[in-house]
Amino acid sequence: MGWWDKLKGALGGGGAAANGDRNALYFYVRCERCADVVRVRVNTANELQQEFAEADGVDGYSLRKTVVDARCFRPIQVMMRFDGRRRETAREIQDGRFITADEFEAAR
Repeated sequence: MGWWDKLKGALGGGGAAANGDRNALYFYVRCERCADVVRVRVNTANELQQEFAEADGVDGYSLRKTVVDARCFRPIQVMMRFDGRRRETAREIQDGRFITADEFEAAR
């Protein structure tokens, strides 16, 4: 595992090298209500929505995903932004918080 994969893992993300799927992005969330943890997989080839500039074509991508845990079933809203090369640039979450892969494993 390279330093880039370690950094992504520490920030709660994963990637092709860590998981064997080049189109997969993994992140982890904890519900604010019941503290249950969830691992979320995003297929970056199919689940990202194109964002267009006025005349330049695709400017970037966005993702809106609803995550539901197995304990209280409360919806957790995740919004992420990506650049034109599908690299994450921003993330927001409502009714939960992002956690690292290590925090996820410890809570399981």
